[in-house]
Amino acid sequence: MPGITDHPRMAKLLERRCFFLFMALLSLLVALPFLAETAHGRMILMLVNVTVMLTAVAAVGRSRFSFVIALTLVMPALAFRFLALGSSLPEYSALSSGFNAIFYAFVLGDLLHYVLRRDVMTGDKLYGAVSAYVLVAVLWANLHGVLQHVYPGSYAVGGTPKSLDMPELIYFSFTALTTAGFGDITPQLIQSRFLTILEMVTGVMYIAILIARLTGVYPVVERKS
Repeated sequence: MPGITDHPRMAKLLERRCFFLFMALLSLLVALPFLAETAHGRMILMLVNVTVMLTAVAAVGRSRFSFVIALTLVMPALAFRFLALGSSLPEYSALSSGFNAIFYAFVLGDLLHYVLRRDVMTGDKLYGAVSAYVLVAVLWANLHGVLQHVYPGSYAVGGTPKSLDMPELIYFSFTALTTAGFGDITPQLIQSRFLTILEMVTGVMYIAILIARLTGVYPVVERKS
């Protein structure tokens, strides 16, 4: 992050920026099922979500260019998230999901470039790889959120069409990404079905490509006797 790395303590913290991103994402996943049903809980989730976004900005802010781009993208995402929290208009939620998807797409691209770069393997890069996988699910959850706004009735819970909230979207996204497919939430329209197929393919390819890439980038080096 430009300018901040001149301070030794801050530079030390930034060496673990992917770890902090992973912990923020883990906190979000743990808090979602318990806090999403009440007004105070939704406010706390909003703060956790802000923390995730800020740690994501820090995670990709290794150059001035990436830092500025990430900061520019996160501002409208946060603005529409606050508007959606204080209003019942579905347009704000759709815009929030759309800008979130754009922001997380940029974060993912930059994060994977860092993780897969031919360099010294560190624990923070491993946290970056795991964080990227979780962010893939969050990104697709936001894409599903935009789709259900454009095509009402795209998803059903127990066979009944329903507009999914964010916890349900993230749950459905993970079941699709991991190809678990429990069947309690199902895509109903051709658009949502094919979006789900694309997410399933993404999940399978992510694991395969990541393992293959890490094996090639970090080959086993024999120790000299």
